[in-house]
Amino acid sequence: MSHPKKKWGQHFLRNRGAVVRIVEAVEPEADDIVVEIGPGEGVLTEKLAELPNALVAVEIDPELSERLRAQFGDRITLVNEDAINAPLPAQPYRAVGNLPYNAGTPILRRVVADPNCRRAVFMLQKEVADRLVARPGDEAYGYLTLFVRLYASARILMTLEPKSFYPPPKVRSAVVVLDPDRKPFVSDELIALISASFRMRRKKLVNNLLDLWTREEILAAMASAGIDEGVRAERLALEDFAKLGSALAP
Repeated sequence: MSHPKKKWGQHFLRNRGAVVRIVEAVEPEADDIVVEIGPGEGVLTEKLAELPNALVAVEIDPELSERLRAQFGDRITLVNEDAINAPLPAQPYRAVGNLPYNAGTPILRRVVADPNCRRAVFMLQKEVADRLVARPGDEAYGYLTLFVRLYASARILMTLEPKSFYPPPKVRSAVVVLDPDRKPFVSDELIALISASFRMRRKKLVNNLLDLWTREEILAAMASAGIDEGVRAERLALEDFAKLGSALAP
């Protein structure tokens, strides 16, 4: 048994039924590479290695990497790097993994925005998973919801209690399936607009955008996009932000 390291947010999956469902959800096509992020003790790796696809495992922990290398040999390609900046395949791939709690969100954002990703099946904190499937007006709805929605559709596959892991985390976890759905209007400018819109959640949208535009410019753009001037960001759908972004563009 491995000793989980707090600095990397390690919680090892022990629920065998969950392992089977996660691997089944990957559904790789013949030419897909499978990329496992954070294999840890190799519980998922063991099942993923049975697939006919090439398997790349990205593990930050050098001790666990050595153990996985000894266990799986040339059945997998092992990358001992941080998944936040490890190279992603330059060809179609499916990503899967029990993401570390302290780095799950940046890894998730990086993978869904990558044009070669055909599907991601990720274990995350339930609270993060709820953000991915939230709707306008929900408490969980915010920047992360909309960033992911620019690139993918999300659904929750299952929820897991703390006892499914060692050591048990203080929160529940959920497995999310993300399928590519890149919106035609995705742009860095739109992402910056959405980020600014949620800067202070309780503020009206117009007040959150005053660092970027004048009140007159914002109100004119909101009127042009058919958006009420007293609205808060959490009430707007992704398409509303796209219209507002077009109206604010020079």
